[in-house]
Amino acid sequence: MLRALLYEILEVSPTARPAVIRAAYRCLAQEYHPDRNPGNAEAAARMALINHAYSVLIDPLQRVRYDQNGATRAAERRGRGPSSNPPAPNTANDHAKPRPFAFRPL
Repeated sequence: MLRALLYEILEVSPTARPAVIRAAYRCLAQEYHPDRNPGNAEAAARMALINHAYSVLIDPLQRVRYDQNGATRAAERRGRGPSSNPPAPNTANDHAKPRPFAFRPL
């Protein structure tokens, strides 16, 4: 799992403000809501992911906890100890560019 997984689900940047996160959630909820997609199990599953991502990212305490101890640390660890095979530093591009937020076309 990547740190940006919840951000990718809502299609927002990790530096997005709460208003942007809320707007992205509303756009995605309109598209994948079960009432608009009756009988579509894929849309219902996607909506469940969207709801979870929104609930974590909209709460300031949960978002900080996710950003600090998120999925990246869990993916690097095996069991209780630190990873025995830490990732090599990326010397070519030390500063990853955040993904810009963009509304999806309707």
